[in-house]
Amino acid sequence: MDNFTQEDHDWWKRIQETPEKYKVVIDNDCVWVDLAEEDQECVYTFSTFGNYFIHALLIDMGINVGCC
Repeated sequence: MDNFTQEDHDWWKRIQETPEKYKVVIDNDCVWVDLAEEDQECVYTFSTFGNYFIHALLIDMGINVGCC
């Protein structure tokens, strides 16, 4: 399973700190960040998606994760 890159980690923290500024958009093959006030203004694309994104996010949060 994947882990967040340092850039993914930094962006996730930025999103948490300023939720009024950013919106996370989830598609079946991509997870990216838009500016909240703009329509589809992509500012960052995460390095992973789907169950790999969930796995990486939980690890980044310090949660003990297993996959089956």
